[in-house]
Amino acid sequence: MNARTRSTTLIPLPLPRTPAINAEGVASDFAAAAWIQEFVDLSQQAIAEVDDEDMRRHYEDELLRRVPYLRAAGVFEVFQVAHPALRAMIEDHARG
Repeated sequence: MNARTRSTTLIPLPLPRTPAINAEGVASDFAAAAWIQEFVDLSQQAIAEVDDEDMRRHYEDELLRRVPYLRAAGVFEVFQVAHPALRAMIEDHARG
């Protein structure tokens, strides 16, 4: 399936907040998992989209919209984006 035929359901991002922690110390709020899945999907679509510059930019914009939430959740402290161009784009975005 190519990037044009795939559809991404975008979940509205809530304002950052501290997730509820249960007695075992596990976050009971799994919104971050959905954000990570969306981030991965959008990353793959941005990489795969070579024919339509507008679509690629759309995927990149949506991907970058999720970066602050994933950064706040600590995702980038334990995972590194392997694709050099996407990693550079995310790092540039973080520098403002």
